Amino acid sequence: MTEDGAHPPDARLIGGRYRLTGHLGTGPAGIVWRALDEQRRTPVALKEPLLPGDPVTDEESRRLAHRLHHEARAATRVRHPSAVTVYDVVTEAGIPWIVMELVAGESLREVLARGPVPPAEAARIGLAVLGALRAAHAVGIVHRDVKPANVLLESGTGRVVLTDFGIGDGPAGAAPAGFVAPERAAGPGAGPASDLWSLGALLRTAVGDTDPGPLGPLLDRLHAEEPTARPDAARTEAALRDCAGLTSAPEPPPDTQAPAAVPAPAPVPDVQAPAPVPVPAPDVQAPAAVTEPGPAPAPDVQAPAAVPEPPPVAQAPAPVPPPDVQAPAPVPQPPPQAQAPAAVAEPVSGPQAPSPGTEPDRMAAPAPAPRRRSPLGPLALLLAKKPGAD
Repeated sequence: MTEDGAHPPDARLIGGRYRLTGHLGTGPAGIVWRALDEQRRTPVALKEPLLPGDPVTDEESRRLAHRLHHEARAATRVRHPSAVTVYDVVTEAGIPWIVMELVAGESLREVLARGPVPPAEAARIGLAVLGALRAAHAVGIVHRDVKPANVLLESGTGRVVLTDFGIGDGPAGAAPAGFVAPERAAGPGAGPASDLWSLGALLRTAVGDTDPGPLGPLLDRLHAEEPTARPDAARTEAALRDCAGLTSAPEPPPDTQAPAAVPAPAPVPDVQAPAPVPVPAPDVQAPAAVTEPGPAPAPDVQAPAAVPEPPPVAQAPAPVPPPDVQAPAPVPQPPPQAQAPAAVAEPVSGPQAPSPGTEPDRMAAPAPAPRRRSPLGPLALLLAKKPGAD
């Protein structure tokens, strides 16, 4: 690249898309270049693997190139904030070039060149690297090259990024001393436990010769000779969290919130259950509705006066329900009985026939009263005397 930022005329174009713009670093497994994605106009990092020979003519180099291409494609499935993103794999002259995320920062190797880091910072870095390794193991990728040079610290954010997933594997003897697991050096092959062994070596290097503090027991267990004697990823994470001053298990917070969410739905039915309670109010008004069928539906105010519905009940036996009000009409008959004696006092000649409504006892008493003495009474008495009676 020229001083004014323009690309030199002979800048190499890889895969017809990625223009090399500068050199970033060289390791035993390959060379890392800075490049520009001319389609998206974004900067990227390209890794050129170093093969023992020409893959076009050398069978071993061809097999190695094929394996690197396959693993680089698999690395595109690794998704983790601390795992470098692999965008693409392009083949140029039989060599698979790996297109990766360009991280602006420095490697852990450069940081440690200035001195060791505190145990808590080492634990923080170890947690990030462990998370990236677990994401890779989940898709069947073993890193095989965990070392300070492959751990980047992003400028401005402090984000920890692990690079070279499955594509930095060279001969075991080419790896830096102290970062290769015993089983890999012996030849049986690498596995997830091998990456954990290398993680322990990385952390021990990060704290240097200082006292590792609470990291000491974990580092000793990670460096066990037998892979089965080493702690697994979950136990390693718990120990690193303790050393970093974080909660030992991220699950408790969700578990603590889960019970709080369970009662939440319960109050909703409880609040709605009393809601139907106002329904009894219509039930209280139901009796009022019974009074509405009364004789006068309009006068709702008079309905209480008609509440003495017992009269209708007493009228039920009556043969004729309509004349409920006229039934007491016969009661006024006593006034005619009071006028009966007035008729007896009239000076009528001769007895009168008893009125149809009078009692016989009362009629017998006035009968002897109207008797009058005839003027012929004394004469009759004189004539009745026998002659010579005087």
